[in-house]
Amino acid sequence: MRQTKNDNLPIHTGLGDGTVIKLRKGLEMKRFGYLLGAMAVFGFALMVPSVVADEPKADHGHGHEHGDGHDHGHAGHGHKDGDEHSQDAMHEAMMKMQEPGPQHAKLKEAVGTWNAELKHWMGPGEPVIGKGKSVVKSIMGGRYIQEDFTSEFDGKPFHGRGIYGYDNAKQKYVSVWFDDMSTGFMPSEGTYDEATKTTTYVGGGQMMPGMEYKTRMVDKEIDKDKHVFEMYMTMPGQPEMKTMEITYTRDKTVANAE
Repeated sequence: MRQTKNDNLPIHTGLGDGTVIKLRKGLEMKRFGYLLGAMAVFGFALMVPSVVADEPKADHGHGHEHGDGHDHGHAGHGHKDGDEHSQDAMHEAMMKMQEPGPQHAKLKEAVGTWNAELKHWMGPGEPVIGKGKSVVKSIMGGRYIQEDFTSEFDGKPFHGRGIYGYDNAKQKYVSVWFDDMSTGFMPSEGTYDEATKTTTYVGGGQMMPGMEYKTRMVDKEIDKDKHVFEMYMTMPGQPEMKTMEITYTRDKTVANAE
């Protein structure tokens, strides 16, 4: 699923699948999975400031004695109440940051089972065609969605998983993808364009030590039951290249996996 700059939510998740990348020098690397994007999922820990008691203020002789022996000087009695009000406001604001909002509700629209038609580009020329299946469910009280993607790559079963959410603090969609063709995570962050019904994620990682890559993933909602995901990669010293296109169609014969 995807994400938004205006607070409308994107829809669904780009799913991943492995892809083989051949470097001209003869080095062949298996690509990991991708999904629409995502960054590692961070929970919002509530950090309520501890109350620090005011230190006793020294009397510098500015109090006024009224003949009764009592000092009627200013003791700063308003500060504690002000601090407590500030802490209460911060507590309330942080509690709100923990709760799912309209963006999270939009993400949940992707819950269900999807049939996937895949196209892989390993270089110039015609793509490799494949099929896959995506099962999306809501987790953590509606704060995230989890996608399990299965397919076949290079004659072997492929399984990838993506976690998608909306970070209330960053005001961005976030995702993280991992699969059984890699030992790393691929985090990404994205925004949603309501006008085009498109979520765009950017991320990256390391193909191997010292070899970093960048990704740009675009997920366009055609309607509530269909969306198209495209993935582009940029390798060091190379122009951006389209490596994958996946068309997702909802399988209405399967009940949603809430």
